[in-house]
Amino acid sequence: MPTGIKVSEAMVSRVITARPSQTVMEGSRLMRDEDVGMLVICEGNRPVGVVTREDIVDKVTALDKQASKVTLKEIMGSPVVTCSPDDDLADAAKVMVKHGFERLPVVRMGKLVGLISDREIAKVAPAAIEILRERLLMSEPPPTIEEFNSGDCELCGNFSEALHLINDRWVCDSCKDEASEL
Repeated sequence: MPTGIKVSEAMVSRVITARPSQTVMEGSRLMRDEDVGMLVICEGNRPVGVVTREDIVDKVTALDKQASKVTLKEIMGSPVVTCSPDDDLADAAKVMVKHGFERLPVVRMGKLVGLISDREIAKVAPAAIEILRERLLMSEPPPTIEEFNSGDCELCGNFSEALHLINDRWVCDSCKDEASEL
């Protein structure tokens, strides 16, 4: 269900970027100095990849590679999954959940304009909840169960795109029979 809040209203405009040719050591120092968990790798203003702390640990440190000899291009995640500043916040959140991301670069016409993270979404969540509550009070039809049918199964804990409400529990397809017996 759309919140009516645009990504541009919650995103941060200051994004720490690096070039693909920079070394992982340079990127790591930049992340430390700027206290960020992700660098957007850009050619000019166009994002071409992202590097997270986890990338550095998984692709360099854990493999005992020398950070001064590995470039960011070698470990960056690409192609970049992005959203638009005009997207609804709920849509951006869905993309983040779908891909398991904590942050998304915000791009307009190919140019990096900001960053949205779960932190920014959490900051505006009370406003989003209030907007949804007001919409419900304005006699809009209530949301259907299908609009809330993805998440973690209450029995096995696994994420599912299709949850079913059985005996007051949201369960995945694999746990439907078990939930019926409870």
